[in-house]
Amino acid sequence: MLNIRIIIQSYLKTLHSRVYFQDAPDTATYPYIVYDFVPITDSGEERSDLILEIDGWDNKDDTTVLETLMNTINQINKSVLSDADTTIVCFLDSKLPMTDTNPIINRRKYTYTCTIHGEE
Repeated sequence: MLNIRIIIQSYLKTLHSRVYFQDAPDTATYPYIVYDFVPITDSGEERSDLILEIDGWDNKDDTTVLETLMNTINQINKSVLSDADTTIVCFLDSKLPMTDTNPIINRRKYTYTCTIHGEE
């Protein structure tokens, strides 16, 4: 799974500089992206699937910057991400506004189903 994480992180970093896996540090500057993924199938062959969740976070009243960021991040939809051994293709499943316990935080969550071919 480390290889998948490296491929996804590398791609997301081309779209935005502040990208974190699973959790952002308390010192993270807004806006930023947090992503996580969960394997959902492993055929035992050279193909498997996972769910990729990408959360956008911002602390501005106006959500324009956050919406623009998430539109940029959505370039991952139908993109082919790869290295020498692995290819990942992600397809958008949902776009959700999220409510945070802190009322000054705005969040968006995009969920993708990704197919992986090759070594994980």
